[in-house]
Amino acid sequence: MTHAHPVSRASLSEQLPVLRAALLQQRRFRLQQLAELEAAIARAGEPADPADAARREVDSKLAAAARQALADIEAALMLISTGRYGRCRRCDAEISVRLLRTIPTTQWCLRCRRHLPSADGSRVIRGQRPGQPSPAPRRDLPTKRETLACR
Repeated sequence: MTHAHPVSRASLSEQLPVLRAALLQQRRFRLQQLAELEAAIARAGEPADPADAARREVDSKLAAAARQALADIEAALMLISTGRYGRCRRCDAEISVRLLRTIPTTQWCLRCRRHLPSADGSRVIRGQRPGQPSPAPRRDLPTKRETLACR
């Protein structure tokens, strides 16, 4: 499979100010979000009941996700400043401007992205979209035979 619509460096340089501005806006949002979450965690202290413990756990997970997003944004901004933004980390191919506009923090082209592990550690199967149900039968639903037997 070939890269879809390889982008010229000229096209990327035209879009770079817009992409950089979007990254800076995302950075401001994540810094504010992180400050608010950390303040909420600090205010909460020791959980008094299960609901407080659950809220604290959610806030902690959100803070961790915000820190990761902020690190991704900082990495993209560093790549812009060094002139390496828009190149795949794995194969060094140019990343399409369309993908960069969609995911400005991406560091992988579409082809190499397919080979990255997903958040749960599994790999995306060729032809299967992330988040798409697996083709394996669901064991929590009755089969057609069981449904007919219940009638």
